[in-house]
Amino acid sequence: MTPLLDQSISDIFRTFMNEEPLENALKQLQTKYSEFPFAINVQSLVDQHYDYRKVLNVDQSFHNTFAPVAHFNPLPGVFRKIDIEGPVRPHRHFRAEDVHPDYVGTFIEANNNIDRAITLMIDRQDGLCSYVNICLPDGVSEKDEDQLYEEVKFLQPYFRNAFQLALQRRMREAVAPTKDLGKFWLEQMPFSALVVDEHCCVQVMNGRAERLLGKHTNLQLGRYMRVSAKALDEATALESAIKQSIYTNTLPSPVIIRNEFGPNTLVFIQPIETQKDAPEYLSQFLARPKFCLLMVFDPTDFADVPDKMISHLLNLTPKETEVVKALTNGASTRDAADLLGISYNTARNHIANVSRRLDVGSQTEIVRLVMTTLSRYPWQA
Repeated sequence: MTPLLDQSISDIFRTFMNEEPLENALKQLQTKYSEFPFAINVQSLVDQHYDYRKVLNVDQSFHNTFAPVAHFNPLPGVFRKIDIEGPVRPHRHFRAEDVHPDYVGTFIEANNNIDRAITLMIDRQDGLCSYVNICLPDGVSEKDEDQLYEEVKFLQPYFRNAFQLALQRRMREAVAPTKDLGKFWLEQMPFSALVVDEHCCVQVMNGRAERLLGKHTNLQLGRYMRVSAKALDEATALESAIKQSIYTNTLPSPVIIRNEFGPNTLVFIQPIETQKDAPEYLSQFLARPKFCLLMVFDPTDFADVPDKMISHLLNLTPKETEVVKALTNGASTRDAADLLGISYNTARNHIANVSRRLDVGSQTEIVRLVMTTLSRYPWQA
């Protein structure tokens, strides 16, 4: 093994395990072949849309000449059909006369006749392909081309394995809240919290949720640990919001569970994101999350969170913190004013200041932000 290949293997695994920019994994090859354009792509082979694209060893003119004729690129047609277990010489899979003349004249000829390439295939799933296309400028000898091909052939399994390891780690993180780690995580929350799947079945919940669901008038656990509401319209709304969170990875509006004998219960729903903070070259390959977090706010159940914690996490003044805590405990603006001994207008001004500072548009969003923030930080009574 040459020093270049030895260092490349180290670069590949470090890059994927640390989720560094993908070009770091190509540093050794990129340096050795500094006159060759290295195009890193995550591309749909159906509509040719690029979810991620970065080209090394080129200047802006390369991009300027490619953009107008990108839709004539013959590579997606090749990559839909070929075996991705080894490197590809795509120019051997189509005839030169079949390439659109605008693509040849505008892009290939304008960039030192890069009509040959060696492609390192990283992954292909459901019409989405991740690959590195190394373009060979005019004048590159067959010997140099064959040497590069052999180096890419040697390194490709390491790229594919490291890529899969990075994906699997992300997926394990996504399901962790349904395992023992999830139980520990939920117990840190100062409110009833549970993780459910797309069928509303509880995967794990904290002790507070177990106690609340055991005595709640209108929120219940049914067969197969399926969480639901007794009222049909509320049950439908809860199921719909859970599916929206899981299928669209968005925050639905809180579901109101009515209580004729006291304050209503609010159920806030938050998707468990596998793509959050993932690098672009990984995120498109991550499976859609199958779970979401339910944060159940019942004013009779909510723990007394220290003022300093809310103030610190959300950067609020002491007075703003008092108002926000009152809202989080189920009070209206007027109730909060009466409870704190301040005027209604003063309470409204505090809420307006908090909304502006936190960039939220309603009291409900303030409460959601408090609960979401508390769900992400360890806390104990």
